[in-house]
Amino acid sequence: MNKNFIFAILATTFSISGIDILIPILPVNFLKVTNSPALMGVLMGTTSMAAVLLRPISSSFIGKIGLKKSMIFGDLILSIVVFSYFFTESFRTLLVLRIFFGVGIILFFVSVWSFMGVVIPSEKRGFALSVYTVAFLFPCFYAPFIGTKLSGFAPFLISGILFLLAVLFCFFIDDAGLHSKDEHGFFATLFRRDLFVPGIIIFSVVLADASVTVFLPLVALKRFIGDYGLFFTVFSVSTIFFRLYLGRYYTAHNRSRFVVWGMLIMFLSFITVGFAKSLPLLLVSGFLYGTGFALTDPNLFVLIIERRKDFSITQVMAGYGGFFDFGYATGPLIMGLIYKNFGEFGLYFSASIFVFIGFLISIIYFEIVGKPNNR
Repeated sequence: MNKNFIFAILATTFSISGIDILIPILPVNFLKVTNSPALMGVLMGTTSMAAVLLRPISSSFIGKIGLKKSMIFGDLILSIVVFSYFFTESFRTLLVLRIFFGVGIILFFVSVWSFMGVVIPSEKRGFALSVYTVAFLFPCFYAPFIGTKLSGFAPFLISGILFLLAVLFCFFIDDAGLHSKDEHGFFATLFRRDLFVPGIIIFSVVLADASVTVFLPLVALKRFIGDYGLFFTVFSVSTIFFRLYLGRYYTAHNRSRFVVWGMLIMFLSFITVGFAKSLPLLLVSGFLYGTGFALTDPNLFVLIIERRKDFSITQVMAGYGGFFDFGYATGPLIMGLIYKNFGEFGLYFSASIFVFIGFLISIIYFEIVGKPNNR
């Protein structure tokens, strides 16, 4: 691991910590300001939707100023926004802040993913990126808990400081020679088969994910399952463990197989959630979900990098990340409508179908079609 890799991990860990510490704080704060659950929901969803809509512009901006500067600007914007949350008592102002928060998210994370995609040697990408993605998962063990113990301006202050510390680590990153010229544009890159198809695969997972991240608490309480929060703990532990343990075995020859097997395991995990009437079975589903995600997520990312050819790494990362943002923005709405009309059985049956469709696409794309797009 060179210093660039280490500083990128540290910057990412502190940035994710800054975000996660506000997870239990923002809904309460926004509801207090708006006095409306609907408007609170609008504010919570605005960042993801802004990230989707602004990606074509932001990715071009990143390509012009460079990866390092974009990381720094992104974290600076995030720090300013979270400092401002506490002093804002207007829905419209909060709406603007949430849009800027989305801009900061795009600038930092598109840049850091692009940086990791090109700075890591191809023969080490499987394991190195498995290690790197732990930086996104590790803060969930402590940051939300810390947020619940803080009140007043304290959580916003600490969150902003964490973003500023991430800025400090970004200054030590060297991105010299890593700028890639964009000759195709955002949409030509987005709809290229070797990006669009993997994007649809991961979108199917993110869409289904809302059935657990948003609705599992409601379903678990209805089924009288206590300590359902352990589902997320088991998910985090299993996905971190298998990313670190199996990452050394990820190679250019077997990446697609790991993606396919991961999708199959996640399909089984959502079926298991649907039938879980007790905590032990719910924890089994969390273990399966974490294991499957550990197989699919890092390998799908590396396959996109390996098949990008002469396409700009920044545009590729902006496009791929857009599938995550669109899933996070629409997933709660779609799964909410399904839950409202078809109940908990319909909820997890639909989630399983979404992932199964992604599984079938992964088989067709990687195992039958096989070869990367030559266009």
